[in-house]
Amino acid sequence: MAPAEICKYEYLLDNKFFTDIDGADVQKGKIRVSLNVERKAAAFELKFHLEGVVYIPCDRCLDEMEQPVETKARLIVKLGKEYAEESDEILVISEEEGALNLAWFLYEFVALAVPMKHIHLPGKCNKSMTSKLKKHAAKRTEDDGDFGYHVDDDEPSANDEPEEIQTTDPRWDALKDLT
Repeated sequence: MAPAEICKYEYLLDNKFFTDIDGADVQKGKIRVSLNVERKAAAFELKFHLEGVVYIPCDRCLDEMEQPVETKARLIVKLGKEYAEESDEILVISEEEGALNLAWFLYEFVALAVPMKHIHLPGKCNKSMTSKLKKHAAKRTEDDGDFGYHVDDDEPSANDEPEEIQTTDPRWDALKDLT
């Protein structure tokens, strides 16, 4: 039995790649891709290693932030009568065509490697936006119970008398009259 033939490829995914692919999650970045393709009995095994950075908006201040990305992925490609995705890792491509465009797969590997929560390191967020968020943020107090919050703008003073507890929101009362 002859040793398996392995072909190695290197790619660089840059801003042009992300712009051309027009994906919603990542639009800028610089990712190095190493691909090893090994021919097996009736298929090709593609092993990917992706490493670099993408530029995405911070969830807190919306400024662009650099997010390191590193991931490994694998695809098994078989030849068949027509294109089909048998699973997340197994593809069948047409024997007549005999080619596979990896661009969307590479984009998906990068997008899936980005954490769900993207926030600047402490102290790196846009100071102007952070101060606006603090000004308008709801704060939890000890007296609020499990779900009670109050907003800083309406801080009660020491001279305020306690209000009666309302069981319904008065904004909904007008809608009740419609029925």
